[in-house]
Amino acid sequence: MASRQHENEGLSMMVIMGTTGAGKSYFINQLAGRKLVEEGDRLASCTQACQLIPVQIGHSKVLLVDTPGFDDTKRTDAEILDEIARILAAQYQLGVQLKGVIYIHRIIDVRYSGSAAKTFEVFKKICGDDALKNVLLVTSRWADVDPVLGADRERQLKEEMWSYMIERGSNMSRFHGDRDSAVSLISQLLCKDPVVLELQSELVDRGKRLDQTAAGGYVSDNIAELKKKYEEDLGSLQRMKEELRESDRAMKRRNQKDLDNEMAKLKRLQEEQASLQRPVGTEVREEINNARQQKSGLGKVFPFLPAAISLLAMFMGIPPGVTELVTSWFTDAGVDAGSIGDLFAF
Repeated sequence: MASRQHENEGLSMMVIMGTTGAGKSYFINQLAGRKLVEEGDRLASCTQACQLIPVQIGHSKVLLVDTPGFDDTKRTDAEILDEIARILAAQYQLGVQLKGVIYIHRIIDVRYSGSAAKTFEVFKKICGDDALKNVLLVTSRWADVDPVLGADRERQLKEEMWSYMIERGSNMSRFHGDRDSAVSLISQLLCKDPVVLELQSELVDRGKRLDQTAAGGYVSDNIAELKKKYEEDLGSLQRMKEELRESDRAMKRRNQKDLDNEMAKLKRLQEEQASLQRPVGTEVREEINNARQQKSGLGKVFPFLPAAISLLAMFMGIPPGVTELVTSWFTDAGVDAGSIGDLFAF
């Protein structure tokens, strides 16, 4: 990966992860100094898809990736993992430096829920042990909790849920809700050497399918368990249908409706499993190569920095207002502002 890293050594990226409502989008808006991404309430997710947000921290230009939680109610875990995997594979192959991953958790949560534990497990498997030194575990919502109670929950996180990662180099910090605090947190990762996550190595260097990776295998196993449950429920409903008498027409209609619902759920799970059985690293490489061929003159006009951004933009959303920030990056560097639109033409 040395040649790819050399191409974009002036540009770095960080990924922001966590459960729905943890404050990922709010954290990013504080870093940006304006509201670029929509912020949800305490339960609902506003980040339905990964988004690319450029921020300036001192003299450093950083691309932040806002991600949906794996407890999202509108998208499946397989869909979210596939999207994150494609972004990470693209960043790695483009040579953009990944400085680390920030995981945000609400200190107001009394305990880890099942969905929070699942999100955290996928997160750990995406990173892998060797990359944990570039992981920052952040607690948010300190203004909404008694300081003594918050400190006790923080200790529990450190000694229990987060102990494995902390023992392997991850740091733990508080986010106090303002820009100074956000900048202080992200600066902890900016000073670190670039890192390659386990998922990136599996997909790009080893050419694995997504379901063959640690994170993909975990999601696939969860799908298989749920699929088994739905198959058992479907079997019970079919047996009930056979036992119902012809006179039980109302019951038969309800039974058929339940059967249709279970079959639809089962079909969706089968589609999820199939979506994980793809060589994401190879697919992303081909998409990047095709895009470069279609815009063969781009590299002659712009340096690698903007070219990387335009290519990364193929794999995630660009919130309104971001173009202005990117334009300022390049006009400050002497690039013709009238040509900036070409960066997002992919």
